[in-house]
This record gives sequence, C-alpha cells and structure tokens, in this order.
Amino acid sequence: MRERRKFSRWPAKEKVQLNHIDNKYEELLLDISPGGMRVVLDNELKVGSAVSGQFKIIANQEPFYVHGEVVWVKPAVDQANRGCYEIGIKFNKISTTPI
Repeated sequence: MRERRKFSRWPAKEKVQLNHIDNKYEELLLDISPGGMRVVLDNELKVGSAVSGQFKIIANQEPFYVHGEVVWVKPAVDQANRGCYEIGIKFNKISTTPI
C-alpha cells in the first residue's frame, strides 16, 4: 500500500486537551507530525468534526494550540486501550499562543 502521508510522524505519550462541540477531553497523544496527530479517546468522534485543543511535547515549554478536523476514526488495537478509539486529526491551524 502506498504511503499517503506528507509528513513523518513522531511517537509521543503526552496528555492532550481536546474540545469538541460542548465536550472537553483530556486524553493521550500517540503520535504527531507537522500536519496532524493521532490520539486515543474513550469516545468516538465523527469524521469531519471540528476540534481544538492544546498539548505540550517539549518539557518546560509553552503548549501548542491547534484547530483541526477529524479525518479518520478506528477502534484502538492496543490492549491497554480496549474499548477506546484512535482518532486522526488534521491540523488547520497551529500556534504557540491561544487561538
């Protein structure tokens, strides 16, 4: 299968705070690239949904703030995350100041 990603992904095991409609989640960031991120959530989100959030990937640095869109959803395959969902989010905007 041909790789469709434009950017390489880097593994991460950091907390991410996501906002979706009126819901707020604090979940786990699994990996990240300049174009998006993969997170694990207890709840399934709809493809095309808008999300915003913040996360830190560098200790002692300010968080990154993002706006993005859910581009894929699948059941988590990791045994530790059974019953959860992996969510792929494409960034529409990313900043080091709140957006």
